[in-house]
Amino acid sequence: MSESRARVLLIVSGGIAAYKAPALVRALVKADCEVQVVTTAAALAFVTELSLTTVSGRPVRTALLDASAEGTVGHIALADWPDIIIVAPATADLMARAAHGRANDLASCVLLATQAPVLWAPAMNTNMWRHPATRANLERLRAFGASFVGPDRGDLACGWIGEGRMIDPEHIVDAALRLRASARPDNPWAGRRVLVSAGPTRTYLDPVRFITNASTGSMGFAIAAAAHQLGADVTLVAGPVDRPTPLGVARIDVSTAGEMLEAMERALASEAGVDFVAMVAAVGDLEVEGASAGKLGKRDLIDALASARWRTAVDILKTLVSRHGQHTRFLGFAAQTAEGEADAVERELLRLGAAKLAAKGAHALFVNRVGVPGVGFSSATNAGHLLVRGDASDGDGDAIEVIGSGPPIGKPALARWMLEQLGARLWRDA
Repeated sequence: MSESRARVLLIVSGGIAAYKAPALVRALVKADCEVQVVTTAAALAFVTELSLTTVSGRPVRTALLDASAEGTVGHIALADWPDIIIVAPATADLMARAAHGRANDLASCVLLATQAPVLWAPAMNTNMWRHPATRANLERLRAFGASFVGPDRGDLACGWIGEGRMIDPEHIVDAALRLRASARPDNPWAGRRVLVSAGPTRTYLDPVRFITNASTGSMGFAIAAAAHQLGADVTLVAGPVDRPTPLGVARIDVSTAGEMLEAMERALASEAGVDFVAMVAAVGDLEVEGASAGKLGKRDLIDALASARWRTAVDILKTLVSRHGQHTRFLGFAAQTAEGEADAVERELLRLGAAKLAAKGAHALFVNRVGVPGVGFSSATNAGHLLVRGDASDGDGDAIEVIGSGPPIGKPALARWMLEQLGARLWRDA
């Protein structure tokens, strides 16, 4: 499922929210999109061509009959170019014209001629948004296959407070990327139910002291965000980390390994079920018997540590695979240390990864090296090897396919790469 940069055509129509268009273009470019802007004549009363050209890196298109472009029927070429069209802000007027097949300016002509998915981000006065004509146009556009994001509720330029405010650019970008992915016929993640664990767990000695590890949850959160943008319905079970929830992802916060297992078991046992589990969390290896119900003094804490009886913590991945592995695909993670020359390190990592893959019974496992700069815990980048069982559709294959991720890259990019590799293999017959 190799994916090129998304080509986005942004139509800016004439509402006060057009002043947000440069910020939306920046957000799209940051999300690795190519952006071509088309404006209506009214939009240029609120935002300049120069600002939009500067942030998009492309000349803004405004005229339907542009002599410099019509030699190649430029308005039709524009309609054919994008992977997705975003209309933001979408005024009541442009919605009405598009709903009735008008093509009296460049924006409406492109909307009538395109076969790309169209995402509308409405922005207008509350009464205009609620008017029966607008509601009818909304439903008519939906019947044509259009999608909508927003509007939000809040302070409006007219002084009213209510529905009609254009939703923030980050939400528009998220909805656009998800719509683009869902529209692709070769996307195995569209509509999948995905469960991701992330972050550390805690083993409590008393109500305020605990043993944990250095996991920040960044890799798990990146996988949850990437799966959502690929069109999956994602639930994230997060250990105690201070990270914002990815847009569109349902989050369950837990603290201990037992709580994490319980939360994931509930999700897997739900009526909807789960298609794929990414067990990214760094679950604590040990539990202490007889943790104190009250806070221990310093001397009592030292004595408790000296006399504590430890046991191996629950193996969440192995437990869940044994119960649900026939119907759900599982991805495990292995953070390992290895020393020596590059070839020796790679051989050792693959040996450790293969052993863990066999022990857990998972369908795939990502093994990476920790303790070195640029990878692993507390790093913005990561790298490693993805090990996938042969015949991953039923998990019975003995052969292991090894796919290296290459040099360290940002964890969001690595998450996307990982899901693309797995999607092409876990459901290769789907």
